[in-house]
This record gives sequence, structure tokens and C-alpha cells, in this order.
Amino acid sequence: MDFFQHQERARRKTGLLVLYFILAVAAVVLCVNLALLLAFVWMDVRLVPPSQWFSHPLTLWITLFTLLVMVCGCLFKTWQLRRGGKGLAAMLGARPIDPDTRHGDEKKLINVVEEMSIASGIPAPQFYVLDKEEAINAFVAGFRPSETVLVVTHGTLKKLDRDELQGVIAHEFSHIFNADMRLNLRLIAVLAGILAVGKIGEFMLRGSSRRSTSNRKGNSLILVALALVVVGYLGLFFGRLIKAAISRQRELLADASAVQFTRNPAGLAGALIKIRNGDGSHLDSVHAEDMSHMCFGETLGFRFRNLLATHPPLDDRLGALGSDWVARARSRARSATQAATPSTASVPEGVSAFQGDSGASVEPTVAEPATSRRVGTVSDADLGYARTLLETLPADLHKKLHNPHQAELALYALILSSSDSDPQRLLQSAGLGEHLSDLLPLRQQLSELGSRLRLPIIDLALPTLKGQPSAQRKAILERLTSLTQADQRTTLFEWALVALARQQLDDHARRNRHTRFNRYRSVAGELQLAFSVMTWASGARDEQARALFRQASHGLLPEARTLLPLSQCSSQRLGQALDRLADLSPLLKGPVIDGLADLVLADGKVQVSEAEMLRAIAALMECPLPPLFAGRQHG
Repeated sequence: MDFFQHQERARRKTGLLVLYFILAVAAVVLCVNLALLLAFVWMDVRLVPPSQWFSHPLTLWITLFTLLVMVCGCLFKTWQLRRGGKGLAAMLGARPIDPDTRHGDEKKLINVVEEMSIASGIPAPQFYVLDKEEAINAFVAGFRPSETVLVVTHGTLKKLDRDELQGVIAHEFSHIFNADMRLNLRLIAVLAGILAVGKIGEFMLRGSSRRSTSNRKGNSLILVALALVVVGYLGLFFGRLIKAAISRQRELLADASAVQFTRNPAGLAGALIKIRNGDGSHLDSVHAEDMSHMCFGETLGFRFRNLLATHPPLDDRLGALGSDWVARARSRARSATQAATPSTASVPEGVSAFQGDSGASVEPTVAEPATSRRVGTVSDADLGYARTLLETLPADLHKKLHNPHQAELALYALILSSSDSDPQRLLQSAGLGEHLSDLLPLRQQLSELGSRLRLPIIDLALPTLKGQPSAQRKAILERLTSLTQADQRTTLFEWALVALARQQLDDHARRNRHTRFNRYRSVAGELQLAFSVMTWASGARDEQARALFRQASHGLLPEARTLLPLSQCSSQRLGQALDRLADLSPLLKGPVIDGLADLVLADGKVQVSEAEMLRAIAALMECPLPPLFAGRQHG
């Protein structure tokens, strides 16, 4: 199952979640009516014979009120989580981790995540830590891959070594690839609605306890409150059933994907063994129940584990990694000191592929039959490339990319380094003349590093700027746009930089996306424009360009849709087109990515500018494409 099939499966599971919710609501409504019937019998209120209770108009009003309470609970939680992962992190009281942190454990986390991010083509998440949680646990949250937060506990940072931490991070990245994050946030809101009736019962119970309960009426109110609390626990039971039905298999899939990404089962197994043998994963947070389905390990301990657990038993997860890991876990549990497990990972292939020179060629060792198969995956070559890139990046520049002000300047310097125009004139035209003394040396440094580092530098700089206030992010986008337009022309790289910056920094772009288009003909104009732009970017001209366009778009566009003139392929139109293409049905996106990649690979080699264009388009369509793909890559 590839990235697009996982996305489609997650979309369908949303429908399954709605079905579960309807069944749970029906059960809760029935129990509320039964509870109130018992209360009226206890109070000797004879509004209607019990046999006719469910046909009485009062029952309808009770049902409507119960539904209103549940819907309000769901809507309130949805409002709390309207900011996606950042909203959940704020609700939990998680502390943002400064990208420029000097704390060793936090720097280790950032290094591991950046490596995985560059290798996968997904922007690095924003980092948060739960300082008061000493157990080992973590989760990712967000509506889209480009808007993700990673939250780890303090125990995860302190107790896991680098290989174990990499295994946990790879597990969480697989949840991003598999479109689990949006479903997890929706599940929190749905369960809040189911539990809302129980919350009303708890409120009534606390209120009744402060009043006199010597009369029959007071005792009856307490009885009603207790009945609603019991209904609330029934809702909790249904909620756990829903979580278990949706979450269990996804956790095993995430474990398998993590091993596939890292080629090192010892890392993930080591983390699971530490949880199993004493460090645990249970959380003290009052929201531990809410997020039990989205964490790396169980957040709560309870009975009926086989029925209600959101995660498979730890021994099952270890056994799925290899037949001997359970035995190793038991051996370590008996031992007074835990022996370090030697890594079984070989040196990743592809390390030598990156030379830091814009003229170097890249020969990926993995050649997939279709580029879309690489979307949402990480190979040894990708990890080797990312690791070597981070090691090759000058330390002073890497540090600057973690500082918001310096990261902003790095984006401006990238534009200057890609332009043939006079940098001083460009800066003056864009209103950035006061930064001239800082930007000229930075521009020179980036130029010397070569064009192959441009996209990775963007991938490192933009997450640093995500934490800035809205007004500051808006100002950065305006200055980037002004700088690219200062010389009256926009290169492909400049378009890609501004488009990616707008995707990650603009407030409007942070909205939750939904599938709107299930047929290619609904977005035929947008596809025509995207294929036309990529055709011209490939360097083809005249009849060759028209032939390549027909070949790449065959089956996606009607014959009447022909190659657009270059004059009609403006960057503004392309941005608007990709914004609509991002809302295509997941299964329809794969052929589009393959068609665009065919245009890049038509001459048997990949220019850096073409690779940047393809990866930018894929990212804007929410299809993370790793940095290496089939074909020879040239500067």
C-alpha cells in the first residue's frame, strides 16, 4: 500500500468514524432516557405509564437535549483544536523547543528530526516537550504534513539514545505519511461529544453535594446525576472501543514503516523494551485519555486490555520486529544492568552521492518504476543523503538556520544567490537595504555551497520561522515577494521558494484541507497549467515540447487541452492552480506526480532546477517527495 492508498484509506476511515459515532450516540441517548425513567419512578412522578415512556413527547425533548449536549461538546473541542497540532500542544501545556537550543538532548532530537525531514521531503515539524512527563512517549499532530507538531515527553529525551530516538521519530513520521494525524484530531473531538453527558452528570453531582439531600427530591437529583455519570462511563467505554477499532493496526503499521525507514530494528525495539521493562509510557496529564490513541505507547493503564487497548501489547509489537526481541526484553528485565544492543544497521547507501558541489551527479541506488511510489517513503539512500548533507553544511550556517532572524536573512540570501542582478539594487528595491552588510557575505557563502543545497536550506529555515507571530510572518512573505519581483522577472527557484514559504507561513494556508475533486475534469485547467509549466521547465521547445506535453498528460487531460504558451504560465496562476490540485482525491494525485516526473526525466537526467520545481509542486499538493528519485541528477 503506497502513500496515496494510505491517504484514501484514512479518508474512508473518517466515514467509519462517523458510523461509530452515530451508534455510540444512539446508545447514550437510550441510556439517558432509561436513567430519567428510573428517576421519575423513584420520585413517584407518574407522567405516563413506563410502558409508554418512549412514545411520550417528553422523551423527544430529552433526546434533543442529549443530542445538543453531545454536539456542543464536540464543537467546543473542535474549536479548541482549530489550530491543529499547535492547539493540542497548547491544551497540554507543552513547551516549545527553541530551534537554537543549547540543551544536548533537545539538539539531539532536532538533529534526528531534521535528518528524517530532509530524507522524506516533509517540512520539519515544530518541536514541543512535556517537561513534567517522565515516561517515554511522543506523538505528532496536525491537519496536513506541512503543518505538523511533534510533542515528546521529558523522559523520551532523557532515557533514549540516538538510535532509539530515531526509531520513535520514524514511527511518528509514518503516521504523517499514512494520514493518521487529521483522523486523530477528529477522533478527539468526536469522543469529547460522547463524554459530554457524563461531564454534565459530574457537574450536577458536585452541585447536589453542596445542597441538603434530606428530602426525596434532593436524593432523586443525586440519583439522576449518578445515572448520567454512569452514562458517561458508558460513553467512555464506547470511546475506547472506537479508538481500539481504528488505532491498533495503525500502530503495527507504523512500527513496520519505522524499521523500513531506518533499516535498524534495534533502535525501535530498544525504545519498546525500555517502556516494557520499567520506564513505562503512561502519562500524568489530565488529557491522557483524550490523546491515548495518538501516542507512541499507551498513556493509561486499565483492565480489559485485549478489548479496549489503543495499542497492541508490547510483546506483540516486539515480536513483529523479530522473533528474538521478546526474549531479549525478558533477558534485560532479569538483568540488573541493561546491556546495549549493537546496531544491526549497515552504513546507509547514498552517503557518497552528496558532494556539496552543484556539478555533482547523483546515482540513486533505488530506482522505482514510478516516482509516485517514492512519495511518503524513506530509503537508505535518502537517509544517507540527508545525514551527509547535515554533516557537510557549515556549522555556523546550520546554527543560523535555527535563529529566526538569521533564517529569514538566509531566505533573502538564497534569492540573491540565484539572481544575476546587482544584489544592492535588488535589496534597495525591496526595502531591505539596511541588511546589506549581513546579506552580502551570506549570499557569497550560499553561492559557494552550490545549488543542490538550496531546497534543504529552505526546509531547515521555514520551520524556524513558523513560531513567529502572524504579523512577522506576513511581513516576511511580503519582503520575499518584493525581492523576487525587484528585477521584473521570477525564476523557477524564486517561485518555488516563495510558494513553499507561503504554504508554511501564511495564516490562510494553515486551514484544514478537504477532498473537493474526485475527477480530473474538475481540475482540467489547473492540470493543463501545471503540465505546461513543467514542460517549459524541462527545456523542450516547439514540437518537442508539444509532444512531451501530450505524452505526459495522456489519460489525465482531454485531447483539446494542449500546451499553453509560456506567456500564460505565470507564477500567480500556477500557485492558484496547485492550491486546487491539493484538494484532489488522494488516489488521483499519484498519476499527476508521475506525469510531471516523466517531463523531468524525458532527457534521461535531472537538472537541479527541475528537481526543485518537481519537489515544490509535490509539496504544494501535500505529496512529500524524497530528494532522490530515478534518473541522473546534474547541477
